[in-house]
Amino acid sequence: MNQIHKSHLAKRNSINRVFLALSFVILYFSLIPNLQAQTEFIEVKFEQGDLQKRAQYFVTGKVTQLGNGEPLSGVSIHIDGFFAGNNTDRIGQYVISLDSGRHRIVFRQFGKRPVHYLIELYGDGQLDVGLANLDFELEAFTVEADEKDRNIRSPITGVTKMDINDIKLVPAFMGEPDVFNVLQSMPGVTSVGEGSAGMNIRGGQADQNLIMMNETIVLSNSHALGFLSSFNGDALQNFTLYKGAVPSYFGGRSSSALNIEMRKGDKENWKGSVSLGTALSKVLVEGPIVPEKTSMIFASRLSNANWLLDRAKEVDVQNSKINFHDIYLGINHRFSEKNNLDFNLLNTGDYFRFSNQFGFDWNNLVGSLTSRNLLTDDLSLVGMVAYGSFNNGFFEPSTVDPSKIENGLYYFQGKITGLLTLEKVDINFGAEAIQYHMRPEFLNPLTPESGIVAKTVQKERGMEYAPFVSADWNPNESLSFSGGIRYSNYVQQGPDSIFRYQEGIPISRLTIIGVDFVESGKIVKYNGFEPRFSFRWTFDKVNSIKGGYSVMNQYLQTISNATGPTPIDLWQLSTTYIKPQRSHNASLGFFRNFKEDEWSTSLEGFYRTTANQLEYRDFADLFVNPHIETELIQGEGLAYGAELLIQKNSGGITGWLAYTFSRSLIRTTSEFPEIQVNQGNWFATNFDKPHNISLVTNFHIGRGRTFNTNVNFSSGRPVTGLSSNYAVGGIFVPNFGNRNEFRIPNYFRIDFSYLTNGFVRKWNDKINFSVYNLTGRRNAYSVFFQREGRTPRLVPYQISILGSAFPSLTYTVAFGK
Repeated sequence: MNQIHKSHLAKRNSINRVFLALSFVILYFSLIPNLQAQTEFIEVKFEQGDLQKRAQYFVTGKVTQLGNGEPLSGVSIHIDGFFAGNNTDRIGQYVISLDSGRHRIVFRQFGKRPVHYLIELYGDGQLDVGLANLDFELEAFTVEADEKDRNIRSPITGVTKMDINDIKLVPAFMGEPDVFNVLQSMPGVTSVGEGSAGMNIRGGQADQNLIMMNETIVLSNSHALGFLSSFNGDALQNFTLYKGAVPSYFGGRSSSALNIEMRKGDKENWKGSVSLGTALSKVLVEGPIVPEKTSMIFASRLSNANWLLDRAKEVDVQNSKINFHDIYLGINHRFSEKNNLDFNLLNTGDYFRFSNQFGFDWNNLVGSLTSRNLLTDDLSLVGMVAYGSFNNGFFEPSTVDPSKIENGLYYFQGKITGLLTLEKVDINFGAEAIQYHMRPEFLNPLTPESGIVAKTVQKERGMEYAPFVSADWNPNESLSFSGGIRYSNYVQQGPDSIFRYQEGIPISRLTIIGVDFVESGKIVKYNGFEPRFSFRWTFDKVNSIKGGYSVMNQYLQTISNATGPTPIDLWQLSTTYIKPQRSHNASLGFFRNFKEDEWSTSLEGFYRTTANQLEYRDFADLFVNPHIETELIQGEGLAYGAELLIQKNSGGITGWLAYTFSRSLIRTTSEFPEIQVNQGNWFATNFDKPHNISLVTNFHIGRGRTFNTNVNFSSGRPVTGLSSNYAVGGIFVPNFGNRNEFRIPNYFRIDFSYLTNGFVRKWNDKINFSVYNLTGRRNAYSVFFQREGRTPRLVPYQISILGSAFPSLTYTVAFGK
């Protein structure tokens, strides 16, 4: 394998100046003077009284037609100049949760005169509002209720949104409230299995999901080989998953978009919590740096599960180690009621070693600076710059030649988004740019005695940028439309070595006829329009139909020949030989609520095709390979299915039942039959699991106590298996079948948790007892083949990552007001 020992740095070019310009724009808008037109605000103040102060409070109320008192459904609620998806329900009621302090709230509906409030929120309050037609003089009085029918009235199909209070009620590994665990109990979301990082959404590959923290890209987002996400639930506000029609202001992936919002620190009082658990310990501190101006929140988690491994029966497990941590810091500064600045920092790190055989270590750093500015009553602007860094390694200490492979990347992200609110339409517009720098890949000996020769492979650089625009239009209460377009562009930049191959035959390391080195500048460019569209038709107050269609391009992919995602998977930019993915996504759904929205149901179908989806060739050599394209082949992806959700929203028992039927297939499309996988026929992907069922049940027994269960069933995923053995000259030769021709056994798991208040009356303490895999089922992660003793034939063995019940106990004490 050739070694590349070049470390040239490209000179600064005009495209890189985009990020500098974005920085100046954000600084400018955070310091600009008040440009808002004069608008009359109704001032309202809510006090908590003698009760304990909190960081957040609820505002509830009802919006009616001024004059006749008829309730108005679908009224949009803009908070501090931004629309966050809040609307009144079918009887005009709403509920919003806000940080304590001053807020500007505007109630809008087409054909009605908007009403503006300036609220001082230091306690829960009720605000009832009257909206007048544009032909009438405005009179408004004071204010609200729950948006339970969001599933009926939201114009975008395939959206899952949940806040931290709901997340905490789903039992999870180590008893930790976790975003990914909750998502995998919802329809359309699965994973390859225990011990596999990433999620598969509507039949998509894990790297086809855009995962963000406050709209900042996060490439490494899990702990403990995928058992736990990197987002601390104590600092989390909510999440929104777009798995149907993805808005045009999100791009870069071909399947879905997940935005995780972290909460802001308290601007009035210092407070926090400390948690000690059998597998995890954590601390949270928040409070005002400058009262009512600047707040901070700090949250950290540290694993302490190795003592449990020491008590395992198997020697290999006893000799294994697993350590991880994450640190989150958020700072919010309010220049004025119209200008805010947010700083967010996330650092995560993991170390895993299985006995003395192999191990992983990886770390991730993401930081962002976001400026939110209200320019006028109708125009707001959000600017963001971010930096991300990801490094990982894979080591084998017990082999004849101990070695370690290291790779990674870092990136810069900039984004500007504007929201223009007119009488009959809301318009989002802006642009986004991301600069990727792939770090060199290293192979190094672990010990001086190792026979491994150190190798280095230089990797690529690339720039992705896209302007976008979208509009939301509600012509009447029954119809709602959301449409937009994104024009994505990608440029691979030097330095890089471009291999030339012999024409007319498949490219391989044996057909290399030359190499060209590009010092700097453009190497290859790709672009394309990405239209997005969705609609909602509400034909009565409890039934609606939604549909959507979107096109998405993906220029950054992962490469792996493992069964499922692992920390060592290679992130790969598009190059001359590796084309970007392009997907077409369509979905259609029916939504119905029952008994005053106590029950909500939905049935959705989806269909997606993907061009240029990556697959590895047979016997691929992927790591420390300067010509990685010789080990890959691209093809067509196909995913389709249906999702059913039945959810109980209120009462002593809440929860949901989710069922997903999903197929995920791929076929390679090379013109050369000798490198086709499975002869060019369709075959199941590694994550094709046709049937998935989840049942989450929460029993509320009063005074902060709940019993919670989570039951999961899924079809076994595909594997490549041994079809026969035959003898040649007295030697048994295994004959493997087609790729992913067989399936491992079905998956089944029950989780349980009990949440209750603590036992010290003077303390604000809580107890979380949970059991992951309550029945101790040894679910199969994979199947491998090896000879048993002196038997010449290969026999199958089943791998179980966590084949026993995993109990955990966490005790939390909160302090401060």
